[in-house]
Amino acid sequence: MKRKSRSFFRRNKFLVLFLILIIGYYGYSTVQTNKKLVEYRAVQADLKNEIESLESEIEQLNDTYEYTQTPEAIERIAREKLKMVKPNEIIYLIRTLNEKDSD
Repeated sequence: MKRKSRSFFRRNKFLVLFLILIIGYYGYSTVQTNKKLVEYRAVQADLKNEIESLESEIEQLNDTYEYTQTPEAIERIAREKLKMVKPNEIIYLIRTLNEKDSD
């Protein structure tokens, strides 16, 4: 029996070598594919986190936009940024100690 098995490998050296090469290539390609898969999953997780943060930022910006369209916000912006006043309204400026020293 040993002679038959030896004779098979001796007769088919190239076939056995070819099969070993194919199995080795298959193993190598499987490992490379798994590495790529792990990399792509990491990138996918990063992109999902970025999408979530951008969606929350969009929601905050929409809330801010909606607030700025209210009459109260328009009035506050006009008073603070543009220094506007209502008719017959008097504005008093109060100086602090630091402001008096700089004069």
